[in-house]
Amino acid sequence: MRTLYPVLLVVLVFGNSCAAPPASVPIPVPVPPPEPPETPRYALDFEGVEAESPGRVSLRYTLRAENPAAREAGTEILDWRVLINGAEEPLPAAEDGLEREAEDGSASRLRLVLDLPEDDGDFDEYRVTLALRLAGAVLPIQAEAVFPRIREPRFVITSIAILKDELVNTRFRVDLRVENPNIFPVALSSFGYELYGRDRFWAGGQERDVLEVPPKGFAETRLRLVMNFINMRRDLLDEVIALGNVPYRFTGEVLVDTPIPLLPSFRMGFDQRGVSEVLK
Repeated sequence: MRTLYPVLLVVLVFGNSCAAPPASVPIPVPVPPPEPPETPRYALDFEGVEAESPGRVSLRYTLRAENPAAREAGTEILDWRVLINGAEEPLPAAEDGLEREAEDGSASRLRLVLDLPEDDGDFDEYRVTLALRLAGAVLPIQAEAVFPRIREPRFVITSIAILKDELVNTRFRVDLRVENPNIFPVALSSFGYELYGRDRFWAGGQERDVLEVPPKGFAETRLRLVMNFINMRRDLLDEVIALGNVPYRFTGEVLVDTPIPLLPSFRMGFDQRGVSEVLK
C-alpha cells in the first residue's frame, strides 16, 4: 500500500494535463436592421395670380411628386384648406374651389378660385396659404401666395353750388372728392353717374377726362349738371335752397385703371350716400 500512493498521484497529475481544453463559445455578430423604404417626396409651388375683380382671384400652383423607390408616387388630394392672412377660410363652392387643370408625369397644375373676404381692416396685401393632405405623404404640404390688395375708390360730394336758375333748367356744380385707399395710383375714366337729392333724381352725366388719383391720397374734380324741371316738380329747387344741406345719393359706373398686372383695369359700380352743403 505504501508503494501505490506515489504511483496514483503521478497518474492523476498526468491525466489532468492531457485532458482536451473546453470548446470556445462563438460571439454573436449583431445584424443591422433593414433600411426603411424611401418615401415619396412632394413639393407645392405657387406660380401666379390673376384677378377677375378686386374681390375674386385665381391662384395657380404646381404640385410635384418624386419617388426614390421604383414605383409611381400618387398625387391624390385627400383634403385641403385655405388661410388668408392667418385666418382659416370656409372652402369655396364646389363649382369653383380647387381644380386640377393639367397633369404632366409627376407634376400637376392646380387652380384655386377664391372670393376674398370683405374686410375693412387696414392692410395692403393678402397672404394666402394653401395646405394639401396627400394620399402618399405623411405630413401636409403647403405654399404661400402674396399679392397686393385692390380696393375700390370712394366718392364723396363736398359741395353743391347753384350756378344759374333759368325758366325750366337750373345749372349747378358738384364738387367731388375721389379717395384712393390703395398703395398704387389709379386713373378713372369713362365715368357715368346720376345724382339724387332727397331721393329724387336731379341730373346725370358722363365724364371722359381721365382723373389721376395718387396712392393713399385723393383728387378733386368738378361736375357740371343741368336739372330740368319739365318732367319733375319745380318746387324741388326751392326745397333744396331752403334746406341749406341736402341728403344726396350718387350712383353710377366708372372704369378704373391700375398699374399692376394683377388687375390692369376693372369696372366698378358705386352707390354713395351722404349730406352736402348747397351753395347759392
